[in-house]
Amino acid sequence: MLVRRECGAKSPSHYVLSNAGNEIDVSRLARMQGRRFFIEHAFREAKSDLAMADYQVRRWDAWHRHMALVMIAMLFVVKERLLLKQEAPLLSLADVVMVLEKLLPKPEPTPKQLARLIQERHRRRQAATESCRRRGGGI
Repeated sequence: MLVRRECGAKSPSHYVLSNAGNEIDVSRLARMQGRRFFIEHAFREAKSDLAMADYQVRRWDAWHRHMALVMIAMLFVVKERLLLKQEAPLLSLADVVMVLEKLLPKPEPTPKQLARLIQERHRRRQAATESCRRRGGGI
């Protein structure tokens, strides 16, 4: 078991149980565990700021496409953070996303486009309802 204590904390803040053999050096386990923080932090940022957890797919290939797009977006944002590190050392992923949302142009839909969008949503909703009924689900 590895126990991590944050600087200045009176009690341990993180416990990790390992199934590594006795021949593994404890300092190596500690380094590996320390690296996990950055991976978990990246996933947390991707879920909250890049819509990683906001997928609504029914097939595995669509899920893979969504995850690939999120990872491409993450790469872009991380590269932007690195480019701006000297000017803005505290720049976060959320900051970059907010700047992009404010600066990138958003086309205003016409009433005709909005009507088509609503019709398509209704068509998909009807198809999902019929599919559920065919499978024996109740709606």
